[in-house]
Amino acid sequence: MGNLLEKIVLLGQRRFHELNLRAKVVLSQLPLNATMLLVCWIAAAVQIGEFTDAGFLGAQAMALLLLAACALIPWERLPQRSFLVIPLLDFIPVGILRASTEDVLQGLGLLAVFPMMWLAGSGYRPAVMVPLGTAATFLMVWTPHFAEGNSGPYKLTAELVTPFMVMAIGIATAVMTASGMIQRSRVEELLERTELRQRLLDTVLETVDVGVLVLDPKGKRLIMNARQRELHQIALPDGVDEGREPELLVYGENSDQLAPLERRPAYRARNGETFTHNVFRLGAGADARIVSVSARPFRGVSGGQEGSVLAFSDVTEVVKAVRARDRFVAAMSHEFRTPLTSLLGYAELLQEEPCLTASARSDVQVMARNARHLNKMVDDILAAATSDVTEPVRAPIDLARLLREEATSSAPDAVNRGITLQVSADDPLPILGDQTAIVRTIANLVSNALKYSETGGTVVVTGKQEGGWAVCTVEDRGIGIAPEDLQRVFTRFQRSSAAVRSGIPGTGLGLALAREVAVQHGGSLDVESELGVGSVFTLRLPLRQSSR
Repeated sequence: MGNLLEKIVLLGQRRFHELNLRAKVVLSQLPLNATMLLVCWIAAAVQIGEFTDAGFLGAQAMALLLLAACALIPWERLPQRSFLVIPLLDFIPVGILRASTEDVLQGLGLLAVFPMMWLAGSGYRPAVMVPLGTAATFLMVWTPHFAEGNSGPYKLTAELVTPFMVMAIGIATAVMTASGMIQRSRVEELLERTELRQRLLDTVLETVDVGVLVLDPKGKRLIMNARQRELHQIALPDGVDEGREPELLVYGENSDQLAPLERRPAYRARNGETFTHNVFRLGAGADARIVSVSARPFRGVSGGQEGSVLAFSDVTEVVKAVRARDRFVAAMSHEFRTPLTSLLGYAELLQEEPCLTASARSDVQVMARNARHLNKMVDDILAAATSDVTEPVRAPIDLARLLREEATSSAPDAVNRGITLQVSADDPLPILGDQTAIVRTIANLVSNALKYSETGGTVVVTGKQEGGWAVCTVEDRGIGIAPEDLQRVFTRFQRSSAAVRSGIPGTGLGLALAREVAVQHGGSLDVESELGVGSVFTLRLPLRQSSR
């Protein structure tokens, strides 16, 4: 009983549906008992002599007994909905109270609203409970007339107001209860789904081998998974247990200087910046880790920024492997270059020997051509290995002059292949760039055009100004590129299916390196091609005047 009172007293701190069944029954009965006690107080206040009336006292006593039954009966052990017998019995004390005070206190029959609301609001078969409560109300108001033998049509009709009012309230209560139950069911379903998703999210975050960090708009950490806690621990200075962002050891990828606060990923993400695969080094010494960081802001329902999500991928081993590969490739390329230089030198000397027969001279020319091709492949591989670690040397150069020089250098190859090479680049095209890289790019474009053209074809190289750009186009009427290959033609070590089928040699590096050079110089390299018709490569670089 004490536990029950405690639950009722704490109702304001707990939801009704969280109480046990006995507490719910008591609370459902209390409004009627409280109202009947109020009737007692009114009768005492106006000095009505109802306290001597047996019916008045009996009604009050019966109501108190029903309240006691609500508190004492273990409803959880009884068949389901057994407690609904209480509101049905409530009509008896209400009817007795109404009959005993009808002459002095009018309208007490409306107390039948309380049991009716209980019945209709129980959610159990409202189509049965509402008519049952209405019938009980009719019995409550008509029974005294039948008992007194005064049950004429006029008397019975005059009592119809109370039953119909109670019935209307019961219908409204049943409708609202049904609606509330549907809404509650939906809310509970949503809560269950939300909890399931939260558990799934927690499991995923703790499972993935990627550090995940969620920040609020002020930069405060909301979520940090286990992997990110490990990376955060590595970034802490020695002797610091929990460092703030300015104290963390965060470096640029190839720098020994701490990254400025405004360039650090957490600071940039807090400011709403979006970035992908920015590389940083966390910590110092042998335990340092290289991470690739991406960040995206997330927005609330209203569209405002609610924070940012950062993903930290540990790429330490990948970076070590790439650096080892590049060192190996660079070393091997240098090793190949020395014997190739000798081969080319001796081949050129042999071609100058007057005693060579025509057949022998042709063989030497084949040797020289293949050696030059192999030397170009070595140059491409070496350029690919060092392009990410060397800074280009920028100087004023004339792109038109480089085009004319490359045309002169490629003319013998064009003649040998039976291809006409035309160059149109008369006006100066001043740019600021790395001459070695630009020359290699133009050579790749021209040599590709010659290599993929058929005998008797034409390759046209054009240089011109378009606004603030120096534009170089290399057009051929060769085998062309299939539409499915156009998307990957600038990818390293990728070659078009037509080139592979034709047996044309190559590494798949030339066009990839050419585009990288164009992008490094603030320009672009694009292609338009049709299979069997030819290709047009367009190199755009900013004019030197426009970059000042």
